[in-house]
Amino acid sequence: MDILNLLERIEDIIEDASKFPLSNKVMIDKEEVLEVINDIRLKLPDEINRASWVAKERQRILSEAHEEAEELIAKVKEQQQYLIQDSEITKEAQSYAKKIIQEAEEKANEMKLSAFNYSDEILSKLQEKIRDINNIIEDNREALKN
Repeated sequence: MDILNLLERIEDIIEDASKFPLSNKVMIDKEEVLEVINDIRLKLPDEINRASWVAKERQRILSEAHEEAEELIAKVKEQQQYLIQDSEITKEAQSYAKKIIQEAEEKANEMKLSAFNYSDEILSKLQEKIRDINNIIEDNREALKN
């Protein structure tokens, strides 16, 4: 029997006891009540030990849960830092890639402009040579006509 049952037994003894007329007093069996009280005394250490064990177990479970929560928070923070760093590295890589592409486009435009200028210069010299040759041909034709 647990303590609550023993206390209910005392209540039953009191409720079932003979009453004195014209009062709230009752006559109970002293031995029976003392026996239940003795049982309570015997059970009480077990109940206290069980309650103490439950309290310790509760504290242990709470401590473990707290430690697990702290570990989880640390892991989440570590993952967050990794993602932030990864994001920063990605941003830096994208920025570097854009810079390289921009420099390549500028270099290509410079080379294209240089090629156009070189071609124009060659064509201009060729045109001048052709004029000179044309002038020589005209002079020779004039000389032949005379």
